[in-house]
Amino acid sequence: MIERKSLLLAAALAAFALVSVPSVIFNNAFRSYFGLIGHWNTAIPRPTRSGTLPPTRPRADRRAEPPQPELRFVKFSVKVAGAKQVKIAGDFNKWNPDALVLTKKDGNRWEAMIPLPPGKYRYICRIDGQDVLDPLNPDTDTESGRKVSLLTVK
Repeated sequence: MIERKSLLLAAALAAFALVSVPSVIFNNAFRSYFGLIGHWNTAIPRPTRSGTLPPTRPRADRRAEPPQPELRFVKFSVKVAGAKQVKIAGDFNKWNPDALVLTKKDGNRWEAMIPLPPGKYRYICRIDGQDVLDPLNPDTDTESGRKVSLLTVK
């Protein structure tokens, strides 16, 4: 029968072999991977010809551009019961009702938000093909002989 000491020594040697062999393989793989990265030679970009750009100077023929107007976000909101489609036509979209279609929100509210510079704008609501004044805006004006709603953007 094998002595207990010999058995423990054989078990310890087997455990050491099971632990050290994979770690040696892992260590070799780790070194070869980082060794490959360390030896990469990346190209250094160099100019194809030496030269300098001419000095820049302001152009005399260019006028200063006028400042752009500051835009405000304007919310169009109409409350209409039973409408299938609500559009807005105005002088800000060349009176094209298809350019601004409102989306239906909860209840009977239709809304759209667009950017406009400060000023006065005339518009009309088109509800299911019928031109109607904005029921939530009491300000009105005339456009081509018809009464339209008036919006003042400050």
